Amino acid sequence: MVPIETGTRGGHMGVKLGELMAAAQRYVDYKAHQRVDPQAAAIERMHLGLRNARDFTSKSDRLNVLANAVLQQPQAAALVAGVPPPLLDPAVAIPEALFADNDLRPVRYLQIALLAARAVGKLTVRGMVDEEGDATGFLVAPGLLMTNHHVLPDATYASVSFVAFDQEDDVDGRPKTPKLFDLLPRQLYVSDKELDYCLVAVSPKTSQDEPLSQFGYLRLFEETGKVDPNRRQAANIIQHPLGQGKKVALRDNYFEEPPKDALDALGAQNSLFYGTDTLKGSSGSPVCTDEWYVVALHRGGVPKVATKKGQRVVLRRDGTPAREGDAKRSIQYETNEGTRVSRIYASLKAKVAMGGTDAGPAAQALERMLAVAQDPSVGPVERATHPLVVPPTEAEGEAGVEEKLVRKPLDFVQGPGYQPGFLGAGFQVALPSLSSEVRKEVAPLKDGSGHVLNYLHYSLVVNAERRTAFFAACNVDGRQLWKVVHPGTSVGKRPTAWGTDPRMDEKFQPDDSIFSTAVQRGHLFKREDASWGADDELRQRSDLQSFMIANATPMFADFNNNEWGNLEDIVSRHVMSGRRVSYFAGPIFSVDDPYFNELKAGVPASLKRQGMRVPTRFWKIVAWVEAGRLQAAGFVLDQSDEIREHGPITEEIDFGSYRPRPIKEIQSRTGLKFPKLVAADTFAQAAVPRQ
Repeated sequence: MVPIETGTRGGHMGVKLGELMAAAQRYVDYKAHQRVDPQAAAIERMHLGLRNARDFTSKSDRLNVLANAVLQQPQAAALVAGVPPPLLDPAVAIPEALFADNDLRPVRYLQIALLAARAVGKLTVRGMVDEEGDATGFLVAPGLLMTNHHVLPDATYASVSFVAFDQEDDVDGRPKTPKLFDLLPRQLYVSDKELDYCLVAVSPKTSQDEPLSQFGYLRLFEETGKVDPNRRQAANIIQHPLGQGKKVALRDNYFEEPPKDALDALGAQNSLFYGTDTLKGSSGSPVCTDEWYVVALHRGGVPKVATKKGQRVVLRRDGTPAREGDAKRSIQYETNEGTRVSRIYASLKAKVAMGGTDAGPAAQALERMLAVAQDPSVGPVERATHPLVVPPTEAEGEAGVEEKLVRKPLDFVQGPGYQPGFLGAGFQVALPSLSSEVRKEVAPLKDGSGHVLNYLHYSLVVNAERRTAFFAACNVDGRQLWKVVHPGTSVGKRPTAWGTDPRMDEKFQPDDSIFSTAVQRGHLFKREDASWGADDELRQRSDLQSFMIANATPMFADFNNNEWGNLEDIVSRHVMSGRRVSYFAGPIFSVDDPYFNELKAGVPASLKRQGMRVPTRFWKIVAWVEAGRLQAAGFVLDQSDEIREHGPITEEIDFGSYRPRPIKEIQSRTGLKFPKLVAADTFAQAAVPRQ
């Protein structure tokens, strides 16, 4: 997730702490709202799931969705009135159950996405010279555009603004010719600062007489239930980040559980939260489900906050308190926020009821929006479309006959492996020695030659029982990295499959069937770091070798892409300056680690404690030479929480908000011994004690 935009107009070049704190408080209130009475929450969750199945799901998919909801909330199912018992009987529903995170989509999914994307345009305010000059907007009815209040805070700003459609590349890679339409706030303009929305009329034609109607619109349905709380669902955003050509975020982008209106007596839960990538300029974008129904208006990122000296403060990316006017890119964010479509409807109706200057424009906006959004079955775009069918994955009782994806061995698996003397003469850093407990659990090589899998630039030792590497030991030469030698180019096509290593029995290597967009294959040796060598052939071979399945460990998407990925990026930036680095990384195995089946929807209790287990904690130790001395830093990261501690770092490798942990602590948790690095632990005195 990359939410790095939020802000207001008025020439203000940086952040306003009051607005950031307000966003953070909304997120705090949302999380408190989610901790309501469990039984009441389960009933409301069931109601929303049923509404989703009734109004926003294809008929062929409806039974699967209902069944999955029952499996998620069996106690609530018995309490939901007005539903025929056979449909909600778990004994009937189980054979049709969906498992979570099915990534299969019909090709029509992409066709509807293109229809939805037509209605999204880039907003520009003429004459603006500050960083708020570009944003996104989208058509919600013929001649009616929606964006944020902070983009167009009044009719004056709207009167000097225009929206450009077709600002994107064509299939041949050449830019299309943008079509520019003026905004007409004198005809209709209504906005709300608290909910951060704005609706404004758009000219029906360009100055070249091209019609606005060719771009269609996205229907806004007032009903809730477009996001089913019983399934993990994607938040897809069509946007113009940084004022660039139109882009869409489709991967690793999940909604947090939607608020429960029946338990929100004060009507305070106005936002949805999600982990989709956005940038400055994405404000005003439509937030869509995988069926392409608009559920929210994207408004910005929610900052990370902490208590410092008794006060709650917004944090910068380096862990220090933010100040008024800081650059937006310096702020640390933890999620994204959008205003719910249902609450925008409620706000417009309230303006009509209250009278005043906003009543007329609000009534006009409601009339236009409702005229095209009465029946969800017509689909999310101006052209009638049937709901998308999401095929179910394996059904209960059919696991024995399902087809499994088999990974083939990649070429060039051999190599010298990790080099202890890589950092230079006098700075030997050996592979960690193994405790007696660890030695009992290592997976052997087939030829009996030992237990270390060596590749070009890294080595692995695998835990036979857990089917996951104890550690990866890696060398990186920044002077020979592909992205340094060939800046701005890609090392090559990503392999279509991760490879199994023929030197080790597959039963000891990770079970590839557990991975999806939810539980990803987390590189222990990062792909970008692996792609180095004396020539392009070696760089490409080493890139391929990073995709050995033994180098993958189960990581939840948000953790892999954020906490773990950000720490990897810090190391990569240091290496790209031409330095050499050796590092070690792996999971901390615990008896409390959940089985994958425990995380999977619809698995019977008798099968839950089977299969691979998913580590909850990971460690990394980085070693480098600075000023003629061996330096080292250790880190422990947790998949189930955000990084818990932050502190400023002054050494040459700036680890930002990642607070080092004593390498001795990593030794005690893993059973691996790093005597040379314990002695060189740069942060041992400053590191926080083990909790």
